[in-house]
Amino acid sequence: MIFVYTVSRLGPDAAAAASRRLLADDEPIPPDAVWIDLIEPTADEDHRVEERLGVDIPTHADPDYTEPPEAHYSENGARYLHAYLFTSRDGPAVTLGVTFVITDTALVTVRYGNSGAFDLFGSKICKTATEALQPEALATGLVATIINRSARSLSQVGRELDEISSAVFKADGDQSKRNQKYSETLIALGDVDEKISSLRESLVSVERLVLFLAAGTIADKEHKPLREANKSALRDLQSLEEDANFKAQKVQFLLDATLGLINLAQNDIIKLFSVLAVIFMPPTLIASIYGMNFKAMPELEWHFGYRRVFAVSVGQGRRIAIAGINGTDRVHGVAEFDEKQGVPPRKVLEEVGSIARWPR
Repeated sequence: MIFVYTVSRLGPDAAAAASRRLLADDEPIPPDAVWIDLIEPTADEDHRVEERLGVDIPTHADPDYTEPPEAHYSENGARYLHAYLFTSRDGPAVTLGVTFVITDTALVTVRYGNSGAFDLFGSKICKTATEALQPEALATGLVATIINRSARSLSQVGRELDEISSAVFKADGDQSKRNQKYSETLIALGDVDEKISSLRESLVSVERLVLFLAAGTIADKEHKPLREANKSALRDLQSLEEDANFKAQKVQFLLDATLGLINLAQNDIIKLFSVLAVIFMPPTLIASIYGMNFKAMPELEWHFGYRRVFAVSVGQGRRIAIAGINGTDRVHGVAEFDEKQGVPPRKVLEEVGSIARWPR
């Protein structure tokens, strides 16, 4: 489809205002069109624009279309510029390729998707009368609108990061709910990182476009506003790139923090299993000893052997559990474990060794 913007003046000295309309399939390009916006053009639409302007318009509908070797170049009095624009509407972040063709009489844009910047800028020039409706001025104004939309998208990404940060460091509920929150956080961080990558790619391509556009601007008094606008656009792009880099670092920080919290939760689980293993170590040891099939085992003849072994197993397991929780066995007066030597206190060893000296 072809949208054309034509110029209308209310008087000889009045400022120009643009009007936008969709061309019919067999309708020719108006001679006063200053901006021709091609959205997924067909071969016939491409041919009509080329006939009107007398320059080649690169579109996918052209049977001889090939990817140009350069993103920005001049040919037959026209300037060709290509950039990737960030688009994201309730779905995954994508970049939209847009081609700008600047001629002496009109600006041509070729795109294969919707972009809010084009609709916003088109509505702006139709509502506000201005004297700057030349092709180069239109391209400069459209690029400025694209930059403003990118800044808005970057601010939205910042708000999403703030929400993720709050969810990570203020997660409440039991462990299962926190684990679910951490899983959702990892997915959200992946989506935000994808948006930031697409935004950075878009900002770099637009910056190259502005540099090429500024290099072709005539250095005279009449074009001074355009040169100032291009300088302002470059400053905005540089600040946005720095902001995007900062947000990328924040994504990495939140990712490291989330993985660290997941590791802490896993360590708590491993610690629980370790305590249980230590608690059941005395019963396992005693059961292993008296489970051996030797004939000469005097303890098997003890009248109260089963009760004693059971009491020792449960008692030692309880004492080890208390020592694991409190670091000491305060009930039985056992001192703290010696961390430097890595061995239990002597009293514990003596009491464990006294099991073999019990009377029958």
